Amino acid sequence: MLESLERINISDVKYPFYLFKPKKLSKSVKYFVKNFDGEVIYSVKCNPSRFILDSMNNLGLKSFDVSSINEIKIVKKLFPDAKIYFMNPVKPRHAIFDAYFNFGVKNFAIDHNCELKKIIQETKNAKDLNLFLRISTSNDFSKIKLNRKFGIDYNSAPNLLKEIRDNALKVGITFHTGSQCMNPKAYKIGFRKTLEIVKNSNVKIDLLNIGGGFPSKYPGLKPSPLRNYLRVVSDEFKKILSLNKKVKLLAEPGRCLVSECMSLIVRVDLRKGKMLFINEGIYGSLNNAGNFGFRYPVKLLNSKKNRSKLVPFSFYGPTCDSNDFMKGPFFLPDSIKEGDFIEIDEMGAYSTTMKTNFNGFMEEFRVFLDNRDFKRNKTL
Repeated sequence: MLESLERINISDVKYPFYLFKPKKLSKSVKYFVKNFDGEVIYSVKCNPSRFILDSMNNLGLKSFDVSSINEIKIVKKLFPDAKIYFMNPVKPRHAIFDAYFNFGVKNFAIDHNCELKKIIQETKNAKDLNLFLRISTSNDFSKIKLNRKFGIDYNSAPNLLKEIRDNALKVGITFHTGSQCMNPKAYKIGFRKTLEIVKNSNVKIDLLNIGGGFPSKYPGLKPSPLRNYLRVVSDEFKKILSLNKKVKLLAEPGRCLVSECMSLIVRVDLRKGKMLFINEGIYGSLNNAGNFGFRYPVKLLNSKKNRSKLVPFSFYGPTCDSNDFMKGPFFLPDSIKEGDFIEIDEMGAYSTTMKTNFNGFMEEFRVFLDNRDFKRNKTL
């Protein structure tokens, strides 16, 4: 169990730490499961923390999207009966072999005929594989684009889909709209590309995995409500069912499930005008803030200072790299000074996974259960 925040003195903690909000995680997961017409597969890369995976399992999610053999090992150690989807389209041979023979993984994604050959060879011509063809689709509506690296083009897809049909127990198609997708239209495009490829190949698919990309809300990044995304998905899937009523729908949500369930506490080590030097940065938990310009909700952990005027700040992280910079703006009280603590919210997605040891700042991150009432916590 996680230690409660109420049992620590904030000023004694030298390094950044997280607060876990289980009620917010439960609310997000239950909403998605209730309103999605298919199998929900948690995207492990978004946040593979033990307490997150345990929570997902306790909330009824038994399927996991993984990108590496190490993620498979993490999940299978916790949940031996978990269903694994190895959806990285390019995998080393040893990982394919290990996944199939040692962990019972049957679901694989590919986007090239050479990857298909690798899977056939490393699984010894297995006859129980479910193979998903990753097709290229528009990422124009997403904050973080993924289609430059993966996805077979529209014209080449039908032939490879036919090859998959000849070597798989079940045939699937998968696509990804990109991370933090800001418009439900992107899913409509993916569905319609899928429909055309199925028609052109004359292959009946058994599975359709629409990937992740479902967004969360950040300052300056307020997408359409999630219900609109799920409505588009439901409407478009009906057109797929018109060709084959037995097609199963799947999705790999990550960010939209876990973003709100964690916050990060950082310390101000220096102030230079409207620039705050904090003890975490882009080589740690704040990669998305620096490299993609995410403006997270922030607040100063001091009720009195919170009454002063809010002004825009930018952040510098702790490393000696001047690129360790987060423009923001992050609105905080103008009275903020060295030694103050800032709570950065919406930090459940792509934070713990992005930490590195650049300049020696890697510390094992601590997580506390957020059952606090800040008014009662005298350390704040």
